[in-house]
Amino acid sequence: MGVMTLLTPADAAATPPAPAKPSSWRPDIQGLRALAVLLVVIAHVEMPGFEGGFVGVDVFFVISGFLITQLLLREVERSGTVSIAEFYVRRARRILPAATVVTVAVLLYAAFFLPLSRLEQTATDAGWTSVFLANWHFAFSGADYFSTADPSLFQHYWSLAVEEQFYLLWPLLVLFFVPRLGKRALVAVAATVFVGSLAYSLWATGSAPEAAYFDTGARAYELAAGALLACVLTGPLTSRWRHVAGFAGLALIVVATVTLSEQTPFPGAYALIPVAATLLFLSAGPDTATGRALSWGPVRYIGDISFSLYLWHWPVTLAVEKALPHDVNFALRVVITIALSVALAALTFRFVEQPFQKKQVPVFSRDRRTLWLWPISVVVVIAVAFGSAAYGETRQAAQQAEAEQYFDEHGYQQVEGEDVDEVQDELGEAVKVAESGAPIPPEIDADTLRDAMWTDLADSDCYASQGEQESDVCFYGDVDSDTTIALIGDSHAAMWLPALDLIGEDHDFRVALFAKMSCGAYPVVQDAKGHIQEDCDAYRDFTRDEVEKLQPDAIILGARGQLNMTDEPDATVDEQWADGVTEAVTDYQSMSDRVIALGDVPAREEAEPKDCVDAPGAKQEDCVVEGESIEAHSNDITEAEATDAGAKFLDTTSFVCTDDGCPLFAGEVPLYEDDSHLNRLWVEHIAPALGRELEEALP
Repeated sequence: MGVMTLLTPADAAATPPAPAKPSSWRPDIQGLRALAVLLVVIAHVEMPGFEGGFVGVDVFFVISGFLITQLLLREVERSGTVSIAEFYVRRARRILPAATVVTVAVLLYAAFFLPLSRLEQTATDAGWTSVFLANWHFAFSGADYFSTADPSLFQHYWSLAVEEQFYLLWPLLVLFFVPRLGKRALVAVAATVFVGSLAYSLWATGSAPEAAYFDTGARAYELAAGALLACVLTGPLTSRWRHVAGFAGLALIVVATVTLSEQTPFPGAYALIPVAATLLFLSAGPDTATGRALSWGPVRYIGDISFSLYLWHWPVTLAVEKALPHDVNFALRVVITIALSVALAALTFRFVEQPFQKKQVPVFSRDRRTLWLWPISVVVVIAVAFGSAAYGETRQAAQQAEAEQYFDEHGYQQVEGEDVDEVQDELGEAVKVAESGAPIPPEIDADTLRDAMWTDLADSDCYASQGEQESDVCFYGDVDSDTTIALIGDSHAAMWLPALDLIGEDHDFRVALFAKMSCGAYPVVQDAKGHIQEDCDAYRDFTRDEVEKLQPDAIILGARGQLNMTDEPDATVDEQWADGVTEAVTDYQSMSDRVIALGDVPAREEAEPKDCVDAPGAKQEDCVVEGESIEAHSNDITEAEATDAGAKFLDTTSFVCTDDGCPLFAGEVPLYEDDSHLNRLWVEHIAPALGRELEEALP
């Protein structure tokens, strides 16, 4: 997501703009800004076919480097030097008013509508954005730009930080080299930055792609490319080749938009496509068919408001997604998101951006006073962030006090299920308790949900994480027993380990764990950014070799249903999953005649536990979900293929759901610890019932 450092006539000189457009003003660039921001917006509302719309960011980086360098070079030509103070006055007027208004508005939204954990995250992120370090904050915190899990409302501010960091240095380089050595020296500097940054970007994108996306060093070459063009281009092309350059530029942007996706290693070499596209378009100039098309008035207006549109569109996208029911028509969701974003952007442009740009705000009408905008902005943002977080904590404390009073009066549901029928009765009663208006148990919040995980039982050497192809073979249950059960799969298999540990102690068998995160027991391709399929395949080979040596008495296979899978040209996801289940079951039956395929539990996509329990006015009823998910869908395929191949299938959905829904709590015990993994306390609670099911499946 790229910052729209959009130069208007007011940016072109230190003096107030004349009524007429300056000769350097190019309406086609305004149109290109409009195209770029619309690509970003459309990509973020997940419009099919526009997955690569995030390249609009790169278009803006090149435009910004080009126009800012042009501005600085003209100042040197006019005055023989560069006024650093005036440069930052223009930057402050251009960036700070709108960015501060949107930041404060988002913080207030978070205070009143978001769960406490998300509110605290938003407040922290706002502080980093106010000092233009958001990109490093996201990089060091392990954020993934393309992840749908808990995206920050300020994630798009990363690019604003990248540009401002670049502009801490660039005007100083222009001031040092151009007056003394001429423009050729700046060409050498820009070329050096371009080559060095590109080389670093290639390395960083390959070694740490999530962090590289936010890395200033990995992005600087895009701004340097625009700066280099500004140094060598005296004016738009005048030959017939300008038409070819214009069409080629737009064509490359289209190619990048429709071919790149979240799976593409980015920025790295692939970012050269939108960079080259923008350079071609800027070289072509406005006197082309493409230039005239993008100079059309309505298109230019979107370019005018593009900075505010960029600032608003992302929090609006997340807010609309949260506010609307999941079954709302996709097209309606998109229309509401875009319309609301454009409306807010138009208002911000008219009543915030323009008054500051035209020096109509009395206190800041003088240039030097404008420099106070940044410290004022930081103070305002941090004050509102602290106030919002404090309000959220007060609200949460009040809700917990009310919950304590409720349970003092009503008591907790008793949970003592010894078999599946009794567990089903407990779950049915839990749904009724939730529907009666019961609050969240007072001792539970987003943090305490994750206090009980299966990893509490397993040392990190006993399972494989990202980048690992082997693990120690660790035993649980009755570790001295001669009877062995191998538990094989990903975290959705391993989350049953606490129950199997207890069952093994009671029934005199040991459990050997073979688990790798995001890598199920079935040999299917599970592509995801940051997940290397080669590692997954290698761990499956390692597991097979170790299990063959172990010759266990029984084997339990498990996986998160169809995680990170996509249709292939010769096989759908369902077909790949079916083939994978059959292959794994058949293979492992050569090592044990008792193989069980575990069904998966449904993910809680429509009511993620941590957000549900911390939400303003949270009730248990809000946390009951239908149980429909891709995981539940995969169970039908797993059952059919496993039983056809001669294995047993053990349905686990009945341990968490009834026909009336899937509650988050039974009594004071949470069923889940995140959106798809079961809480260790619940797994241990249902161990007797799971043991009975295993006895029937393993005669």
